[in-house]
Parts: sequence; C-alpha cells; structure tokens
Amino acid sequence: MKKAKYLIFAFLCMAFAGCMDGDWDEPSNEQSPWGNNSIEETNVITIGELKERYSSVFNASYDQAVQITEPLQVKGWITGNDIGGNIYSQVSLQDETGAIIIGIQQSGLMGYLPIGQQIIVELNGLYVGAYRKQCQIGVPYNGGIGRIDKFTWQKHFRAIGAVDAAKVEELKTDFSPEMDMFENCAKIMTFRGVTLKDADGQTAFAPDDGSVALSANCVNREIEGYKDIVVRTSTYADFAAVAMPTGPVDITGIFTRYNDVWQILLRTDKDIKQAE
Repeated sequence: MKKAKYLIFAFLCMAFAGCMDGDWDEPSNEQSPWGNNSIEETNVITIGELKERYSSVFNASYDQAVQITEPLQVKGWITGNDIGGNIYSQVSLQDETGAIIIGIQQSGLMGYLPIGQQIIVELNGLYVGAYRKQCQIGVPYNGGIGRIDKFTWQKHFRAIGAVDAAKVEELKTDFSPEMDMFENCAKIMTFRGVTLKDADGQTAFAPDDGSVALSANCVNREIEGYKDIVVRTSTYADFAAVAMPTGPVDITGIFTRYNDVWQILLRTDKDIKQAE
C-alpha cells in the first residue's frame, strides 16, 4: 500500500512538471524576454503620419537627425530583417500607410524580430532622419542618422502578439517605377516580369573576387531598361555566390532609396523567382 502511494505521488509530480514544461514551451508575447513589456499604446500615429510630420527632415538636401521630444508611437509589422545576411543591422517596419527603416546596432535581429512580428515603438527620445533621403528611425551619427545601440533599442519597443507571416503578404504590393519614392520607400514590393542585366546563368549576385565593382561591400545589379533601379546585394549575404536567374523574373524585396535611385534589398534568394 505504501509503495502504491509513492507511485501515485511520483505520477502526480511528473504530470505537474509536464504542465510546467508546456507553459515554458509556449510563452506569451506579452511577457517576451525582448523589449519593454511596460510600453502601452497611448499616442500611436501611423507611419504615414510620422513621415508627413517630419517630411522636411526626411526630404532635406543633406543628411540630418532630429530628436522626437513628445510622446509618440508607431506600430507596424516587421517585413525585412537580417535573415539572409543581406539587410545589415536594420529592419523594415510597415503598416497600411507606409514603411520606414529602423537602424539597430545589433546582429541576429531575425531571432527576436522575425518577419511578420508586430511591434510598437516608443519614439520619444529617439531620432528620425534620412540617409540619402531614405527615411529612418535611429540616433545621430556624423551629422546624419545612425543605428540605435541595442540597449537603448530594448527600452523602446514591445512585441505584440504572435508572428503573422500572412499579414506581410497582405502588405506587399506590386512595384511601379512611377511610384512616389518618399511615400513608398522601405515598403515590401514585387517588381514583376523584369530581367537582370548581367544575368547569364553563371554570374553571381555579389562575388567578392574583383570581377565587379563594390560599393560599401555591396554589388548593385541593374535591371534591364532601368538605370535608376538596382538590386543591391551584400558580399556577406548567404546568397552572394548564387547565380542570378536569367529570363523574366519577379523580384520581391524591401525597396529602399539612395537619393533618386531605387535599391531593392532581397531578404533571401527565394525573393526572386521566374516570372509567373
């Protein structure tokens, strides 16, 4: 009888431990170990409203950074990160009204800011500015806008809910060269039925062998017929040595700008496919 009691007690302990393990396996986003869980939605504006409010800063003829000194917040979904090694120390944040780059001095952002994660950003104390007219949230750097250090960043954002990859697909639109650059820069878009100028089935996206000119360790690949639209790939990208596909392709990516040039940043090599 005594032995039976011990067996029952042991079974209950194991069952209780199993329940506890289940709780740890499925943590709540409200108690994420990343970010600032005390941030509440109090003064949320859209990304479009933020860009309009600071349009003179974003569109200035020179790079600058202006501090936000009022309680403002933006909320959106992560549409691009460093998952493929091509987007370095930054993420793209988008809502239904627009998109913006957030510079963060940290690697491995995909670990806690996966594509499809919704976040709220407390802007008070951070800076907005533009690097060659690409709208960005960050901190001052050399007179312009730079990346937020990882400790400061952790105080200024909170993750909301579970990852929703389907929402990113909803936000994605087709790109047209006639689009307004200010309104659409940093959005996730797809340029359909185009051809990479140097694609021959063997030439890689971003070889680091002296065969192509580098710009800040990146290669700009022109799109046939468009001198002001390029696919920009880092030599450190996971797919840097992958051969560019030939023929008409559909190119999805984060469409950033460098002054008056569109720079498409692929997240992974799966972002470029044969045209449908």
